[in-house]
Amino acid sequence: MRIPTQYTSKLADERGDVMITMIFFLFCLCGLLSLLLFQEQANFLQMNTQHTADLISKGARAAGKWEYFDTEGERQTRLYATTEEAIQSQAEIIRGAREEAEILWNLNRSSLERGTDAARITHQKGEKPYLYRQGIYHVRIGVDRSLSLFWGDEEVELERVSQSEMYD
Repeated sequence: MRIPTQYTSKLADERGDVMITMIFFLFCLCGLLSLLLFQEQANFLQMNTQHTADLISKGARAAGKWEYFDTEGERQTRLYATTEEAIQSQAEIIRGAREEAEILWNLNRSSLERGTDAARITHQKGEKPYLYRQGIYHVRIGVDRSLSLFWGDEEVELERVSQSEMYD
């Protein structure tokens, strides 16, 4: 059986329409997948940054913490910024909180800097001494990174904060 010519041209036209529609939906699908991958990259970066900030604040607090009993027999706790400050007060600590935080930052910086443009850290809101007296160690970590999308790269600036306190 032979198909008349008038029907063949309509069939060819419809194949072209289907091809254009298919290409349109393919681009839509690629864009959607690209946005999902972008979101997952950003979530991973955020998780890694928060994990590093938590690790530094808790490690610094644990290293610089000193517990002692005052003259009335009550337990007191104090956070020392440096080992030198603790030695002057005759406190027994592992290391000063600021010193420990710097060591932990140097050990964990490479995981944040892998694939990032910049990674920065701020200790104790710019080294506010009253935070040490209150037994608080505060860290803010910022990361700049370029994340890929289907149509180009996007610059992402992320900041995460962690604060550890001493509890009685």
